[in-house]
Parts: sequence; structure tokens; C-alpha cells
Amino acid sequence: VAFSEIERKYRYPEDRVVNIHKRVNPFLEDLLDAAKKAKVDIRVASGFRSFTEQSSLKSQYSVTYGAGSANAFSADQGYSEHQLGTTVDFTTIASLGALDGFNNTPAYTWLLANAYKYGFVLSYPENNAYYVFEPWHWRFVGKDLAEDLRKEKIGFYDMDQRDIDKSL
Repeated sequence: VAFSEIERKYRYPEDRVVNIHKRVNPFLEDLLDAAKKAKVDIRVASGFRSFTEQSSLKSQYSVTYGAGSANAFSADQGYSEHQLGTTVDFTTIASLGALDGFNNTPAYTWLLANAYKYGFVLSYPENNAYYVFEPWHWRFVGKDLAEDLRKEKIGFYDMDQRDIDKSL
């Protein structure tokens, strides 16, 4: 899989290197440019993570929060959407890169209304059956599937695999 480094102007902090799948990057840039044009600040805090990076992150969370708590919001290595290279965590400059409270920002409101146009969906909405609500965590699924999910008013993990295949 080929990855692209997300441009500095789209990252927070700018000096953190963040990668994404090469084929997803143009859609991400279009999304971020559209948000900027709408005067909404959205930045990328995290993107692709290797198996080793995810393992390290999960270990840190388990030590800090306990294994049970960490499992509610962090996937084991090999199961994280970030390892696909198609998922990003968004943040804002105003929040100084914090993820907590992202759902109270204009960025989140804008993403809910517009991200599907660029092929992105919220992976873990409120009251999902998989992880805690993660308003910052968005996955690229393609424009057609994102639009179908929006029309059906369901999340990616609520759609039957056969329906996903048809949409694709």
C-alpha cells in the first residue's frame, strides 16, 4: 500500500508527520479545502498507524486507564481502522489539538453536514455498539457508500456487508 504524507498546512501540530493512503489523500484535501473556504478550521491530528504504533498506543492507554477502560476506546493492533490508512482523527487549532470536546466545535458540525460529499463517515457515532462515541474519528469509504449511509441514516458498521458490496 502506498501512503502520502498529509501536507503541513492540514495537520495539527504541523510538525507531526501524518500519513494517509495515497488514493484517499485527494479526497481529504478537498474536504479540508472546502472547510477552509467555509471558514471552518479542521486539522488532522492522526492518520495511518503501523501495527507497532497501534500496539504501543494501546499499551500506553492500558497502563494509564486500565485494560478494560482502554478496550472501550482503543482497538488492539491489527483491528484499528487507522491501520487501513483510510482513517483520520480531526482536531482544531482552537482546541490545541485536543480530541475531547470536538463534538462541540464548528468543525464537527461542518463534518456532519459535509464529510459524506468527500467520502468520509463518522466511524463511531453516539450510541454505537462498538466503541465510545468518537466525534473526531472519520473513515474514508468512498463517495457513493458515504452518500448511501447518509440516506439510510445508519453507520458503516450497521450496514450489511452485502449492501456495502452493492454500494461499492
